[in-house]
Amino acid sequence: MIELNQYYTPESTSLALASMLDISNVRSCIELSAGEGALVGPLKASNKNIKFTTVDIDQSNSTKLANLYPNDVHICGDALDKNIGLKNDSFDLAICNPPFSYVDNSDKYSYLLTGKFGTLLSKNKRLRMEVLFILRNLQLLKPGGTLAVIVPDFILNSRPLLNFRRILFDRFELFNVVECGYGSFKKTEAKTYILFIKKVNKSKFSKVVPVISIVNGVLKKNSIDIENAIKTVEKVEPNSGYEIFRGCTSSKLCRESRRDFHHNYSGLENFSNVTYKVYSAELPKFKYAKFNDVLINRVGRSVGDTVILASSNVIVSDCVIVIRFHRASLREAFIENWTRDRADWIKLHVKGTCAKNISISSIKSYISTLGKVV
Repeated sequence: MIELNQYYTPESTSLALASMLDISNVRSCIELSAGEGALVGPLKASNKNIKFTTVDIDQSNSTKLANLYPNDVHICGDALDKNIGLKNDSFDLAICNPPFSYVDNSDKYSYLLTGKFGTLLSKNKRLRMEVLFILRNLQLLKPGGTLAVIVPDFILNSRPLLNFRRILFDRFELFNVVECGYGSFKKTEAKTYILFIKKVNKSKFSKVVPVISIVNGVLKKNSIDIENAIKTVEKVEPNSGYEIFRGCTSSKLCRESRRDFHHNYSGLENFSNVTYKVYSAELPKFKYAKFNDVLINRVGRSVGDTVILASSNVIVSDCVIVIRFHRASLREAFIENWTRDRADWIKLHVKGTCAKNISISSIKSYISTLGKVV
């Protein structure tokens, strides 16, 4: 098996995807990055008349699929190769679990980066593979066709892809979402979603999109206001009464300073005071926390753990978020509420494909809710 940051689809996710699709009139289906064909089986069980075309770069996967489904078309090659032999506007349905990773931008992908997508992404040095696979699948679909694609939380909720989502969901219809729990895929802690997108021209955003959450085998129904999410996701009003930032140097560089520094250490008691050796002068190229700052672990197994700096300035690594309050009432409100809410808040807001992390913008959003109690 070729390692391409590909997380093969577990049976529970495959069944969830298949159960959400109306495939009674589907006659053709494309699966790019098909892997071992976990998404094919459940659909074939529901409609034996579907003609599948699968593409995978791993010869062993293509051979396995050809043996399992000899009457379908199986291509071994790069699914994003324009000349692989696939025609645009040819398939009723597309299903996809793309690699969760970045790729260096090159002319190879220029055929995908057209129109507004090209204006937005063509000058980027690196591109998300999931974005490229979404665009390729939509090219291959017939007008009115449906794409069901598995993506990590980053694709649906991150600030860097805000404008991509705005263009995508302005042009095509997101009509259903399945939220999969953490650990749904082996070898990654990523929170994942299945997005169901219809290739239809749209003049405005859908107002409400149903969401089904799958956590420990339990289904919960919810909904998201996609217009509001696309326009305001992670948007926070300018700060009032505090500063927030993260360290700018790795733990390795902090260690090389030969000074004490604060890192995402595990084992520290939450909301305890921490102290470090005091030095007469600050070093350039490092960021420092100051007395009474709130220090929150941004990433790792101890993500969200929180302590208070009880000594003078100390270097902070890039794994730590620092909150410096300028209003005592806001600081007191934050500590009181964060003590109560932290554990549940982390479960709802932690992100990450390889390592769990929280964002500054999400903490800003939390602090903004405290204005009502200060």
